[in-house]
Amino acid sequence: MHNDLLNRFLIKNSPIRGNIIKIQNSLEQLKTSLEIPKQIEEAFTQIITVCPMLAGTLKFDGGLILQIQGKKDLKLMIAESDNQFNIRGTLKLNQMTEKSFEELIKDAIFALTIVHKDQKSPYQGIIEIGSGNVKDMIEHYLTQSMQLKSKVFFYQTSTVSYGVLFQELPHENEDDRFKSDKLWATINQIEISSLHNSPSKFLGDLFPDEDIQIYEEHLVNYKCSCSQEKIFKTISLINPDEIYASLKNDVVEMVCEYCQKKYLVTKNEINIIFQKNSQILN
Repeated sequence: MHNDLLNRFLIKNSPIRGNIIKIQNSLEQLKTSLEIPKQIEEAFTQIITVCPMLAGTLKFDGGLILQIQGKKDLKLMIAESDNQFNIRGTLKLNQMTEKSFEELIKDAIFALTIVHKDQKSPYQGIIEIGSGNVKDMIEHYLTQSMQLKSKVFFYQTSTVSYGVLFQELPHENEDDRFKSDKLWATINQIEISSLHNSPSKFLGDLFPDEDIQIYEEHLVNYKCSCSQEKIFKTISLINPDEIYASLKNDVVEMVCEYCQKKYLVTKNEINIIFQKNSQILN
């Protein structure tokens, strides 16, 4: 049985739609490659959880990136998901810290990037830090910047993370407005621990009088997109002197910042990389 699943759903005869997710295996795989301070783990897990839910709203081939870039102790926190729900993430600290997540991101920039496979330039929006609560930040951004009234809820255990995203489409008539107000009143009373139930039971118990359409489930997988070819490309962007100075026994070791996989690049391969660069420039 696959433990990592995402379902889209729709409350029929209403403007409310959403995505619901459970991740376990992917979360375990991701965390094994990262050193995450205990006080940051909850927020990091929530960002990893909400990213594929947001990617599930995309109507095209592409992906979504949530990136927090700090100036002091927190260097980088990233969650990525493509529209096939392959996820990855990383966390970089300038030093181990006991500061809370809210303290670490006070001076940070939080960006949401949408990548369209067929477009060269991605869309990027800045998420207001505010209180530093992940739920509040995502809801505020979606409602204010994307103009889609939204609510996000998380429930986490020591091994599993659950999440649900509700969004309201534009009203077609006054009946839609009345119906959505009634549904939001119910949504705001959610008991988050009930998220551990199956999507059909969770939504059925929450809206016993509504007709809920739950679409087919999608597998969520931890999958890093690193490759030897991408490592070659990275090397081509670095100063040759720096690369050659890093050689040990005619080999450079490169480590993926996401999955920590090690790649070995020989001096001969480096020569070929920079030879090609020189030919292009000339």
